[in-house]
Amino acid sequence: MAEVAKGQSWADVEDDLPSPQVIDNKDGTKTVISYRLNEAGKKIKLTQKVREIKVTEKVNKGVAQRRKWSKFGDEKDSTTIGPDFRTTQVGTAVELVLGTSWRGEESKKEEEKKLDVVKATNVKCRTCDGNHFTSKCPFKDTLGADPEGSGAHDDGGESAGAPGAYIAPHLRAGGSKLGGRNFEERDDSTTLRVTQLNEMVDEDMIREELFAPFGMLRRVTLVRDRETGQSKGTAYVAYETVEAAQKAMENLDGRGYHSLILRVEFSKPRPAR
Repeated sequence: MAEVAKGQSWADVEDDLPSPQVIDNKDGTKTVISYRLNEAGKKIKLTQKVREIKVTEKVNKGVAQRRKWSKFGDEKDSTTIGPDFRTTQVGTAVELVLGTSWRGEESKKEEEKKLDVVKATNVKCRTCDGNHFTSKCPFKDTLGADPEGSGAHDDGGESAGAPGAYIAPHLRAGGSKLGGRNFEERDDSTTLRVTQLNEMVDEDMIREELFAPFGMLRRVTLVRDRETGQSKGTAYVAYETVEAAQKAMENLDGRGYHSLILRVEFSKPRPAR
């Protein structure tokens, strides 16, 4: 391989390099043989095998028509197909993807909202006016039986409505027995009824700031308005033991809390011992 002689310029050596040769092969490829100088100034031979691939690009008909327009200004004599990056700045391509089912999704959301409204309207506890079924009311033992149901039978245990109507077991025989014991005498001696609560007070404040110091709690429930969710100023607090409930009542009844005087009492009269 030829080297750059002392005192000889690189340009003179490059002029002496043989011209590139292109050889067509039987398999459709081409062999390109060229010569160049490496970093050490030596002439090297470079052989490349090239395969030409034709790529068909599908474009919008309007785009194809615009490419035929006559160029003007700095692009007048340009033969470049498409944007010439010497005179044109191309921004970032942004793909706009439109969903085909967005109308259906909107309709589905509207139907779900209507269904939620219907559920909230239809489900109302007859015991505490809460947003749940009467049978699931946590205060059904505390507040007593459903007043509407208690008047739906007479002394003989027969329904006041149409003959053959279903009567719940605890309402039969005058509504005084349930499984051999009085319905109103279920043990709920550890539950306190708290009234005159400020509307801004929530369950966590009742639990942590008022009743937690006196013993282990089983449940703290704040009665709220079914429509607005605002507190009605009444809560029920259940302890694990009667002693803890008694201690809490003695310490909190008549106490001032958020500008109001609390009224704390057992949720029903305690049975005489």
